[in-house]
Amino acid sequence: MQGKFIICLLFIALSNIVSGQEARTFSLAEALAFGGQNNLQLKQAEIDIKISQSKVREITAIGLPRVNAEASYNNFIDIPTQVAEASAFDPSAPAGILVPLQFGLPHSLTGGITASQLLFDGSYFVGLKAAKEYMKYSQLGADRTESEVKTSITQTYINAIAAQENIEALEENKKNIEQIYTETSKFYEVGFLERQDADQVRLLQSNITYQLDFANRQHEAVLNLLKFQMGVPVSETITLTDDIETLIDMGSDNALSLINQPFSPTNHIDYQTVLQGERLSELSLSNTRTGYYPQLSAFFTHSQNSFSNDFSDIVDKFYPTTLWGLQLNVPIFSSGMRYMKTQQSKLELEKTRSQKAMLEQSLTMQAINAASSYKSALERYSVLTDDLELAKSIKETTRIKFNEGLASSNDLTQAESQYLTTLGNYINTTIELLNAKLNLVTACGI
Repeated sequence: MQGKFIICLLFIALSNIVSGQEARTFSLAEALAFGGQNNLQLKQAEIDIKISQSKVREITAIGLPRVNAEASYNNFIDIPTQVAEASAFDPSAPAGILVPLQFGLPHSLTGGITASQLLFDGSYFVGLKAAKEYMKYSQLGADRTESEVKTSITQTYINAIAAQENIEALEENKKNIEQIYTETSKFYEVGFLERQDADQVRLLQSNITYQLDFANRQHEAVLNLLKFQMGVPVSETITLTDDIETLIDMGSDNALSLINQPFSPTNHIDYQTVLQGERLSELSLSNTRTGYYPQLSAFFTHSQNSFSNDFSDIVDKFYPTTLWGLQLNVPIFSSGMRYMKTQQSKLELEKTRSQKAMLEQSLTMQAINAASSYKSALERYSVLTDDLELAKSIKETTRIKFNEGLASSNDLTQAESQYLTTLGNYINTTIELLNAKLNLVTACGI
């Protein structure tokens, strides 16, 4: 009884292990959600945001009070000596006679505290504002990275589904050709067909086997790329649940509406990024100009000093020293350095504004071209869909005629080759359509 119980436990444990190794399934929406949480580029972008937040706190701390404490102990092996005219102490002493004087004691101990506060510094206030704007710039960079990651995942998902559809079509075609080859071989053996007819079908079988092997390797490579983009370990197995028709229908109405909508670059992430860069360039110019402004700070210092002949008496008595004050720095002349820095900042701002104008035109052109490409892809997809149905019909009719002895092996080979070529064109056109739709949505900044 106990042995059966142990066997049951082992069976349950093995079942859990096997179920843990089952393939994970992802629709496109699930793949995008998973990639948004696990993609390594997005994690790095989040770290950049945290770095910029720390930078803001660092610059903020410059304007806050600072307090430093210090302590020192000195042991003069040779006490510093000064010399003076002996007549300064004894009027009767001859002129020119010098006497050595030692001031101080061998042991001294000092401890103190100093506080300082920045009262006015134009570059500080500008720098604080620039740090906050840079944090926004980092956030825009993270949003841009997220958009690029989603686009990459979507494109790879499309390629993976297209490769999967290609494999399924090739497998079905291979199955049909293998059946034809079996029937052809039997007809050849009984003398109803020539050897050339059997060889033609065998060559066709070999060709589609090669294409299927290549398609499987390509599908595996695309899946590995998708797993990397999503943040899934490459060693894991994933299964994609969306089919090609689902991807074609997904977002099609939205894409069609974008074709006739006027385009505005202001909502595009690239435009917002360069606009934020313009703000940073303006603040950089303001910061350079603050180099002409004075700086004012306040300080407070308190210390305790002790002196003695013996080290054992060093803490017997302390003498305090306390002071506070203001420090003003006024820039007067810098040999033209500040002026040249200001000119450089002006040129950088002008360059950024030129880039903004150029980007605005570029984004508008991309949106127009993307809309045109999507229209063309829709037309080609419609044509190739009809062509594929026609090629499939021709292939099936030719196969029936071949079995009935009304078509030659060359006719069969030509029909099969024509179907495979049309199938390849259809799959490429489908990929082109899906990518065109994705490019349109991306170009419009959605």
